This record gives sequence, C-alpha cells and structure tokens, in this order.
Amino acid sequence: MVVLIRALSIVVLGVVLPPAQQRGVVTGISLNPNPVAAGTPVSATATATNPCGAVFIDWGDGTKITYPISSVPATETHAYTAAGHFTVLAKGMGNCDGEVKTTIDVRPPPTPPPPRASEATVTSVDMTPSPALVRQPVDIAVKGRGTCSFSVDFGDGNSQEETGVLPRTVKHTYAVADNYVVIVRPASPCAGKFTQKLTVATELPQPELTGINVTPARPTAGQPVTIEIIGSGTCSYTIDFGDGNTDTRSRQLPDRVRHNYPAPDRYTVVVSADRPCAGSARTTLVIRSRR
Repeated sequence: MVVLIRALSIVVLGVVLPPAQQRGVVTGISLNPNPVAAGTPVSATATATNPCGAVFIDWGDGTKITYPISSVPATETHAYTAAGHFTVLAKGMGNCDGEVKTTIDVRPPPTPPPPRASEATVTSVDMTPSPALVRQPVDIAVKGRGTCSFSVDFGDGNSQEETGVLPRTVKHTYAVADNYVVIVRPASPCAGKFTQKLTVATELPQPELTGINVTPARPTAGQPVTIEIIGSGTCSYTIDFGDGNTDTRSRQLPDRVRHNYPAPDRYTVVVSADRPCAGSARTTLVIRSRR
C-alpha cells in the first residue's frame, strides 16, 4: 500500500478523497434600531463565515427561543416589553462555532400624546316663551354636543353656573318688565358663546299675522320654494299652498315654510291665523316650466 499526502488530499491506491469539511464561525451581530423604545420592533442580523449551520439569537430578556436562524446572514425581529439594558447573544449550533454578544438600550415607550381637546360646544340658545311675561318662567335651552360647563347671565343681575351633557335647559323668571340680553358663556375647553335678546312685559301684545312673501320670485316646477309668514308673536296658522296641500303650524313669527310645486301653473297661497292670533294673507305664485 502506498500512501501519499498532497495538499490535504489523501491518495489511497489511486483514489482521491475530498478535503475535510470546514466549520463556520459566527462573526458578528447587529441590532437596528439601537437604542429602541419598548414595544418597537428591533431587528437582529447575525453574520458568520461560511459554511455555517444554524445560529440562534438570545434576546437577553428571558424570551423563549423558538427557532434558529439558518443560512446566515439572516435576520430575526423582536419587541421588548420593558425598558432596560440587555445583552443579545448570537451563538452557533451544529457545525457552526462561536458566539458574539452585543448590548441594546431599550428605553421607555414614548409618552402618549395628550388627549384631544374636547369637542364639546354650544351650538345655539333658544328661549321659550319669547317674549315673556313678568314672573313667567322662561326656559333657556342651551343646545350643542358633549359635556359642558357654562354660565348663563340672565341680564337682570343674576347668573347661574351649569355643568352637564348638552342640550341642557335652565329656568329663570324676571321680576321687572324690560328688554334683557341673555349671555351663555361656556368654560374651556367647551366652545361657543351665545347672546340672545329677551323682552319681558307686564302684558304681551296680541300676536298678529301681517303678510306673506315667496322666494324665489320666478320658480320653476320642482324647484323648492320658501314661503315666509310675516308677523309678530306666537301664532297658530294654516297655510293652503293652492295645489291641494295644506299645513297647520304653531310658531313664533316670522316663520318660514318650504314647499315644492311639481307642475307649472298659477297657484294662490293663503295663510290664515287662528285665535288669539289675528290676521291672514294671500299671494299668487306662478310656477314656470323647466326648460
């Protein structure tokens, strides 16, 4: 038997055997980002000299290692649940040798943004009755959305603070006949200041319906028409649109009604007040064809 050793190859009776398999070595690990905020994913990339088998990552926070990295370089991701300084280890397995350590600085999660400013707002103020009599309770309805703290200045030297979900109603009585300015002032962050005028009298003038006005002046078929009922005080009245349709309403005058005439024609609109409101009015309306 003749044995010749030539450059790590072994020749046995003329047969050439391959050189012994080399073992890879883990050479590095990089973390991105570093530092990182708790809860934010971080990537760990392990590198090694090839050929190299499996490499696993130990994140240093007690997280269970579920599967190794293979075919390096390769990357795993992880999110730390708490702040701290951790040592991250990349270690070879199988035919891969070596281990590399690095540290990561995990910072507390970012401070959550402050809560959004309240969207609560006062959108309108209605007073009933208006005008009112001396010592007659007046309902001041503060309308809007959300929870508001607000003050009501009744205009007679008295005021009231309120807090609650809108809409909210405040009651007040006036001892002296006069013209008052009622002011509703919301407290921040609630928005929307409102000012309303209120007449308080010893006796109220008789409500009266005095006229009617229609816009637009030259409507076409199918075009909405606004009918304004002119007058003063609170009136119950009936409106005959002249096309077979009627409506009965009770409103503070002036009032507005919308109506739609589907066909071109000449229509007579008649409005009649019911007692104790007095008065009536009529007008002629020409509806043109649509071109």
